[in-house]
Amino acid sequence: MFELLIVDDEKFVVHNLATTYPWEELGITAVHTAYSAKEALQLIQYENIHIVITDIRMPGISGLELIEKIRALSGKTKCILLSGHSDFSYAQQAVSSGVVAYLLKPVKEDELLHTVRIAIEQIEAAWNEIVSQQRTLYTLSEHLPQLRGALLNDLLQGKYIPPQTLDKKLLMYKLQAKRDQQFVMMFVRMEQGFSSYDDYSRSLLEFAITNIGEEIFGEQFYLWQCKDIYDYLVFVIMPKTDHAANRVHDEQISRKVLEKLSLQLQDSVVQYLKGSVSVLLSDWGRFPEQIYPYYQNAISIIRRHPENVQGFFISSIHDNEKQPAEFQPLRSLYQPPLLVHLLEAGRWDAAVQKLLDIIRELKGRKSYIYEYVQETAMALRAAVMQTVHKQGLPLEHLAAAELLGMPEHEAAHSVDSLETWGSRLILSLQEHALKEAKGSHHSSVQKAQQFVHSNLEHDISLQSLADHVYLHPAYLSKIFKLETGEGVSDYIYRLRMEKASYLLIETNEKIHEISKKSGYPNPSHFSRVFKKYFDMTPEEYRSKEV
Repeated sequence: MFELLIVDDEKFVVHNLATTYPWEELGITAVHTAYSAKEALQLIQYENIHIVITDIRMPGISGLELIEKIRALSGKTKCILLSGHSDFSYAQQAVSSGVVAYLLKPVKEDELLHTVRIAIEQIEAAWNEIVSQQRTLYTLSEHLPQLRGALLNDLLQGKYIPPQTLDKKLLMYKLQAKRDQQFVMMFVRMEQGFSSYDDYSRSLLEFAITNIGEEIFGEQFYLWQCKDIYDYLVFVIMPKTDHAANRVHDEQISRKVLEKLSLQLQDSVVQYLKGSVSVLLSDWGRFPEQIYPYYQNAISIIRRHPENVQGFFISSIHDNEKQPAEFQPLRSLYQPPLLVHLLEAGRWDAAVQKLLDIIRELKGRKSYIYEYVQETAMALRAAVMQTVHKQGLPLEHLAAAELLGMPEHEAAHSVDSLETWGSRLILSLQEHALKEAKGSHHSSVQKAQQFVHSNLEHDISLQSLADHVYLHPAYLSKIFKLETGEGVSDYIYRLRMEKASYLLIETNEKIHEISKKSGYPNPSHFSRVFKKYFDMTPEEYRSKEV
């Protein structure tokens, strides 16, 4: 649950604190060690360290300097200072640095455990405040524009949101939209006068256009807006009051009102922002089921009108070039996340489910089936090839490479054959990825174990072990635990105790000699860790076994 880091340039102190204290009783699941501030900072960048116990006087970067750097990297990490000197100035600096406590060496076990317990309580209290309802609601209100925009973009891209979930989000985000409510969509594309601005300045202009829209439409309508994937400003416009709803009930009147306000928006942008915009108004539709098809239709119309210097205005109800209703893009194929993103992320179950969703939609289509099947096959083929190539491998390394070599008309001549072919392709890619990962992990762990066996009597740090196998310490720690079920430090500790046990029984060597051969230069420290492991001192163990 919590992870602890112990930092001291005296190695026997680090070993003693790491191996002889009952940290697990406090809910600490991992104890990391470092023999310098530099090594500690490297660990903190890649491990989720909750508590740091550090000496105050170390070569290079001192304990106080280390704490300041930790604050910059992770403000929630709690720090405890240890010092062999009762120096008031140090204590003052420690207090100003916000440490949990300033303890004098040699620190008593009860005192240190009590201090760590206080640090854990402070961490839990801070997180309880973060997740409290009041804080959550405050954070929600701070991010309402982004959340509203993200929700509208999901609907525009055809993402399925269960009705109950959608209702909750609409209520939580304080949106006036309701299911089956009438809406009109307005699209705004920035034209002449805006192309020379950088991204930041352009975002400010987009914000200004949104404010102008609110001012113009706000008396009669609610506006819900976002910026879509094509950099268009998209507004969902809904009647604001019952009075307004009566006024817009007649479609002809409603078109005239909306067209008048839209033209007013265009004129205001020219007058106040010195640039032109193109505007398109959709038909009236029902929320939310017609959001996606209306958006697709509007995008198709906009694409048929290239960028215009002065800006244009289109009311789509008068546009006679609409796509035939029976030929629309496959919604499930292009709804994010895309197949290629799922495969690259190794989300195999989600990729299979997406394929099944596409198959389900295909079975519901009544025409152009062959074209849709070929479109899906090409998309899946491209996604698999891109995923394999990004791993730096040729396709021949894939077990089912022959599937990719099949012509589209053979791989996907029907919906059923597409499902079979696609499922096999995804499964083959998954098996290849798992095999590659397992082989790589196993080899690295084996090399690490051989290094430990050969260097038991020397100092072995996680960093030196990671350097030997050319991996990052945090990554080596994780794959070692996955492969062996044992942490690196536990593995080293066990091997050293087994070696010490053997030497105590099979040889007449003195305790201090066995201590050194087992990797503990300090005999007293060796006795403590041995007693913790065997529940008796080395002398008692030898007497009992012999």
